[in-house]
Amino acid sequence: MAVFKPLKELSTMSPLTAIRRITSLSALAFLAGCAPGVINYVHVDSSYDPTVYAHIPYTGPLYADVSGNPFGIPQNDLQRLVNDAIQPSDAKSETGQGVRVHIAFGPTAADRGSACSMGGTNTMSSSINVVAALCRGGSSAITYLIGSVDDIRGPSDPRFESFLRNMTVQLFPRVDPNRDPPCFLPSC
Repeated sequence: MAVFKPLKELSTMSPLTAIRRITSLSALAFLAGCAPGVINYVHVDSSYDPTVYAHIPYTGPLYADVSGNPFGIPQNDLQRLVNDAIQPSDAKSETGQGVRVHIAFGPTAADRGSACSMGGTNTMSSSINVVAALCRGGSSAITYLIGSVDDIRGPSDPRFESFLRNMTVQLFPRVDPNRDPPCFLPSC
């Protein structure tokens, strides 16, 4: 025998929950649109375990191996700038401490074969291309992404720092997109 809920109870329960979900998703989409730059591609290897890695950009410390130089400043200064930008607020990377993230800048960064063994050149352009990778011991990436940011006025531009931080967080996804397809429906 089927049990039916009264119509009044169903009408008060469902719409609010659906509206809250839609509002939350809209707010997240709006905030994501405010971040400078764009991430064009994120690759997650099947060995990536979100339960192990997803907390890293929030707990740190992180250490960036930087190649390429979009500003033509001394490489040590760029290295320091990038390391400071990618850190969570309570962590500070000292000389080589932390999980290593490889970051390459340059017009051909996205064309290189291995995201973990990239070199780079000095470039000055209104668009900064970047490839970032979380690599395991060898030369293969556990995750990597390709992105770019436009109209950065120099190494001290706050938009550049914000782009680097946002890029780092996206390098450590909370779910494995290969196993956990995203859900956009209110019933998920």
